[in-house]
Amino acid sequence: MRTFILYTNKGHTDQNFLLEDLPGSGGRMDLIARFITTTMFTSHKMRQDTRVFVVLNGPPNPPVTIEITSSVRKIGVDERSVSIWIKKLLERLEGFETARLYNGLKADRRNFSQLLTDLKSEGTFYYLHEKGTSIKKTKLAKNPIFILGDHLGIPSAEEKIASKVSKKLSLGKTSYLASSCVSILHWHLDK
Repeated sequence: MRTFILYTNKGHTDQNFLLEDLPGSGGRMDLIARFITTTMFTSHKMRQDTRVFVVLNGPPNPPVTIEITSSVRKIGVDERSVSIWIKKLLERLEGFETARLYNGLKADRRNFSQLLTDLKSEGTFYYLHEKGTSIKKTKLAKNPIFILGDHLGIPSAEEKIASKVSKKLSLGKTSYLASSCVSILHWHLDK
């Protein structure tokens, strides 16, 4: 199983974002949706060996973690369709600790640290960082769990947590978009 975690600094924790303004109104919901589609889909189908967690740390509520697995159905591969499902899921979460929307789509009130603690027995963590060990020199474990930050990176407190539980892994000296990193990692693991 491949697991990808995206830490977002401003991803809204409620459904009050505009589908007509994904980059501006939802704390970069466009970035989040793009990350999800790149992680979960190939050109012709959904990946069966992959799951994604997105930790939303924006306003107005405490952190929310969204989980998407390959058992999800009826989800389009465009940013707007993915954002609609996130909006519905966050709407369902309001007032609760956990919410589900169909199979494979879940949200709960876990923060980044709690998520890493919950996943620690499920695989080997790799924190993507330009100053990590080159992927060319690394033999990835059977069940890799990749930690990535959004366009603002991971704040220092959370970075310390990630560094304690994971190996730093580098795709090179260039800082890529999180969705591009996922494409590179999938390519590396698929070959």
